[in-house]
Amino acid sequence: MALAIETFHYRLANPGYCAIPGAHPGQMVGSGQLFKRHESLLASPDPRRLDLRASLLDPFNHYRVKVFQQHSKIDLFVIADLSASMSIPGESTKLQIAADFLLSSAQSAFESGDNFGFIGCGQGIEKSWLFPKGLRMGRVQELARDLSRVRNGQGGNGLFQVEPYLPLRRSLIFLLSDFHFDLNRLSRLAGLFGRHAVVPLVLWDPAEYAGLPEWGIVKFQDSENMRTRTLLMRPGLKRKIIEAFEQRRGRLRHWFRSKGAEPLFIEGRYEASALTNYFLQRGV
Repeated sequence: MALAIETFHYRLANPGYCAIPGAHPGQMVGSGQLFKRHESLLASPDPRRLDLRASLLDPFNHYRVKVFQQHSKIDLFVIADLSASMSIPGESTKLQIAADFLLSSAQSAFESGDNFGFIGCGQGIEKSWLFPKGLRMGRVQELARDLSRVRNGQGGNGLFQVEPYLPLRRSLIFLLSDFHFDLNRLSRLAGLFGRHAVVPLVLWDPAEYAGLPEWGIVKFQDSENMRTRTLLMRPGLKRKIIEAFEQRRGRLRHWFRSKGAEPLFIEGRYEASALTNYFLQRGV
């Protein structure tokens, strides 16, 4: 029997723009429970919502009716980095974690009645890794299986070509990557943050730094250019590697916060409760 897919709850700080009713606060007025404003009976001809008190207080003696904020649906997209560093085996490959999150986010979107889309980014944007927004869980499960089986990643240039494939309307974007590239390239992603609500998910494997031995011969391989380097691991060197990762963590947080986003670091394995806590603590 297949394990149940873990889901999480998410919300947006700003109202949605979609006219179709959904689970999120919207900008349009219509059926809903959250009072928005009063309007004249001529502007909103619904006598069922007539407010006698507001009508008596109206200086122009107009009948006033209550209008309510209509909840709307949103588009949720997952953008996954498929570069070589994401397929390095460890406690569990980062792409396996990405596959787990893909299923979890898709199921969460479907339960909320939202549209879901996925874009996998290798050396470029390939049609096989494109899932236009929709509600087809069967196709998502196929993508998750394919994602978990990727063993030889490519370059990650596709990550910086993704913006034209996203909707113009403000959407919720989950950006999955280990961000093991020159941080100066992050500026090429800046356009995403102005238009959409972006949640950066930083996938790190503790075996890359905290799990290194205190003593021993360790061979490191650059997953992008396949160059190898053999080092004598010792406590001082291990401490320097850990400090380098912590400095990079700080630089990533500083850059994303400058764009109004808070990164979530996922290390070891994916837990849906971490996403729920993330959205409970802040809106995006």
